[in-house]
Amino acid sequence: MVIETRDFMFLREENGVFPLDKLNRGDAAVIAEIKAAPGNGRLAEMGFVPGESIQNGFTSPAGDPTAYLLGGCSLVALRNSEAKNIMVRITAEQKERCNI
Repeated sequence: MVIETRDFMFLREENGVFPLDKLNRGDAAVIAEIKAAPGNGRLAEMGFVPGESIQNGFTSPAGDPTAYLLGGCSLVALRNSEAKNIMVRITAEQKERCNI
């Protein structure tokens, strides 16, 4: 299935999960899972855990890193290589806002 949110189109898996680095600026989602990769234990320590809400805040002018609002209160910058290991799902509120 193809989803279009503003200026970005991407294919999503059947379960509606996609990598965090594909989340558009200002869009919100919920963390679905963290893929196993070296150094990902640090992500959990920072609060990146399944079920936590996350919003794309802004991206640096060079395109990497991106700042994410985690849980509505913590602003955390991640490199795209780290964000690719965090799988998210668009929230029902976001689906309604984007008419998905």
